[in-house]
Amino acid sequence: MNRYLNIAGIQLDIIWEDKEANFQKIRAILSRLDSKPDLIVLPETFATGFTMKSEDFSEPQMGITEKFLIEMAKKTGSTIGGSWIEKNPEGMPFNSFSIARPSGIITNRYHKIHPFSFAEEDKFFTSGERTETFELNGFHISLLICYDLRFPEVFRKTAGSTDIYLVVANWPEARIEHWLTLLKARAIENQAYVVGINRVGYAGRKNQLYHNGNSAFFDPYGKGEILETKNEDILKVRVSSKEVKEFRDRFPFLKDRRHILS
Repeated sequence: MNRYLNIAGIQLDIIWEDKEANFQKIRAILSRLDSKPDLIVLPETFATGFTMKSEDFSEPQMGITEKFLIEMAKKTGSTIGGSWIEKNPEGMPFNSFSIARPSGIITNRYHKIHPFSFAEEDKFFTSGERTETFELNGFHISLLICYDLRFPEVFRKTAGSTDIYLVVANWPEARIEHWLTLLKARAIENQAYVVGINRVGYAGRKNQLYHNGNSAFFDPYGKGEILETKNEDILKVRVSSKEVKEFRDRFPFLKDRRHILS
């Protein structure tokens, strides 16, 4: 039986370090959706922007940001996910990607495995240690955050069992070709759908780092869709379980993987 999943990725212009302003903006965007998606995806650190004031903006689990995700899941009737700054009782906070369900619960939390040391994220955030996959409408969906995209091994960890990889990001314009190239490569090499949701607009205390969006979707063939508006927008995609299965059956490349000892 062929199953479908409708995904809406919100390409957001995040207001720097202002949670309530971002919540209000997202409420307004979601209120204008003309149909109910199965899954709504928000960018990396959607409530604050990619701030290194991790301790100042961290929250415990079921703090105001996760409660906001639950509020939106209930209101829209859609599963919703996005990344935020989670308090860590044992060290620096986590960059955490949470999934909220319309039933009013958080079912999954992924901690970003690869902090972006180029921006000193590794000095202000604790690295995660494991992958995270959830199921929705029969699809197995794995969560990843921004810099993780540069490390194919974290995708390979669940290759063959993951149908859709979700990558949320604050990826700047200066390296946007890397973003698009790597999203496409991950889809082709893992024979899966890859959905990348990026922010737009300026970020940072001096408001100088520009993000031009290019949220994108690629299928196992490497074909896809890219939002090129450079403005707040919504990437809407519909994926098919039959397409992934037929592609893997026709081209069973993953079975030829080998573990290299040295």
